[in-house]
Amino acid sequence: MTDDLRKIVHDARNPLNNISVNAELGKLSLESLDDKARAIEVLDTIVRECKRCSDVLDTLTEAIAQSEQEER
Repeated sequence: MTDDLRKIVHDARNPLNNISVNAELGKLSLESLDDKARAIEVLDTIVRECKRCSDVLDTLTEAIAQSEQEER
């Protein structure tokens, strides 16, 4: 179970890293107001990566619930 949890944590860190990088890119795009299309693209990526992270956390929640049921 510990290895599974480590993998899930690792899987959650990947989209968080992408969110961080894209937030910085979005900030830079918004600072130069000429690049609205790029800012929208970056924000779309952030939204997509947030959904991905949420999916990973849902998997973690399900794993915890399953583990608790097995302990009973």
